[in-house]
Amino acid sequence: MQCKNILPKIIGFLFIGFLSFSTFSCKESLPTYVSPDKVIAINVATIEQLNDHLAPPNRPLVRIVIQGENIYDEIFWDSVEVKGSVRIWWKRKPVRFRTLYLTEKNMTDRTQIHNHKMMLLPGQRFALETYWDVRSDAGIFLPREMDFTFLNKRRCDHNVACGSPEDFVVEVSLQIYSRLGYLVTPAKEFIFRPRICVCQAYPPCNTGGEC
Repeated sequence: MQCKNILPKIIGFLFIGFLSFSTFSCKESLPTYVSPDKVIAINVATIEQLNDHLAPPNRPLVRIVIQGENIYDEIFWDSVEVKGSVRIWWKRKPVRFRTLYLTEKNMTDRTQIHNHKMMLLPGQRFALETYWDVRSDAGIFLPREMDFTFLNKRRCDHNVACGSPEDFVVEVSLQIYSRLGYLVTPAKEFIFRPRICVCQAYPPCNTGGEC
């Protein structure tokens, strides 16, 4: 009788031991998740000096668009924390530079982010937009340091004179997904064409007063 009572217990212990070993083996075989190295590529897609109707010569603006793309061959969905900076510096005077900061508010389509996460299909893009007022971090209005010599010979539009074109460089450091960290764009050059009103009181400047 004792043998009959002991045998089911032994079988039960063996079964529990087998289950424990199987569970441990399964856990051991699961691979550790590793984020892919190349998921997002970013670049400076657009650098545009706005025209006199949108930004008159005394208040110039340069529009900068940063574009990102999912270059991974699968859907990528993860937590988002948008932060970064755009650095603009004057090639002729490198001490004159400007840093513009980027957040989620700079996204051109914020509906792509849901509950602090963003899903991108392979090849899908997103963009951020910012504007530069052609001032340095020190608040210097850079057109005042540009070449407008022989002003009367530089008239290029009604009541407008054009200065010598100047070369600038833009570099962007940007984090989109928290897990992926910061991405950096290649440096991109652009030309700024300074313009001033011959008489500030008249269009397109319209500051009032007399000349």
